[in-house]
Amino acid sequence: MTVLLSYHQIVEKEPSQVNPRWKSCTVFSLLAIVSSCIVVSFSLHGLIVDYKHNCLLEARLEFIPKTSLPPDNATETTPQPDVQYGIDEYWSTWSSGAYCETLKNMPLFQGICCTIWLAIFLIHGPGGILPQPWRIVFPSLIFFFFCLATSLVTASFITRGLTQLCGEFQKVDSVRGLDCARLIVYFALSHENSSLVQVDKNFFLTLVFPWVWFAATCLGFSVILLRIILMVDFQLLRVVISKHGDRKIKGLSEAKLSNISDSDCSDY
Repeated sequence: MTVLLSYHQIVEKEPSQVNPRWKSCTVFSLLAIVSSCIVVSFSLHGLIVDYKHNCLLEARLEFIPKTSLPPDNATETTPQPDVQYGIDEYWSTWSSGAYCETLKNMPLFQGICCTIWLAIFLIHGPGGILPQPWRIVFPSLIFFFFCLATSLVTASFITRGLTQLCGEFQKVDSVRGLDCARLIVYFALSHENSSLVQVDKNFFLTLVFPWVWFAATCLGFSVILLRIILMVDFQLLRVVISKHGDRKIKGLSEAKLSNISDSDCSDY
């Protein structure tokens, strides 16, 4: 027997041969991305509404004392109330509205894309137009890579904007050192509030969940990358084209097998 040609070929495994835990991890990461994206988008929208739709991320705020009239029966010995401050909406320098709208809509857009990709991933099976396994595994790697870049950039901008906003509140001496979540409510423009007791939940959600979104995307990207490196979804086969006498025989064998006899080969 004379070997004329020998090469390797990647062939996708049947779904029954793939451990379902790999697919479950990917589905879990996509669901976590979708849920965290929804939380980020709506919580950031809530913060913007509290400040009359002004873009408060990386804004430069100007504060003015709130005027309050003394009571009618006040005397010279009556203790004066503490001076309260509010934000001067006109003289404050707000960021561009398109900037906040982009940061608010980007998680929502990616959540919609991940929902579509989740549906495609769940209905994926053998066969199809594109060759296996390029149809879903490698496209998923590219998809998660772009999601990873988007989530990292968005989370970084949101965190930087909220950190700078909290730094602006520290300009007021009377509230310096207080929790930023309370100051968000205290200086809100949509309603009057003189108490520092309430805590804005939207602030915590907007601060934490962008990184939950990023972590879920890292999980999905890592799972897909491991599936490719460990060859979970496909196997490497060795194709041998040989000549026996006056007849050419093309045999297909798995790399795991050491030898294939001439009787086991079939024509292709």
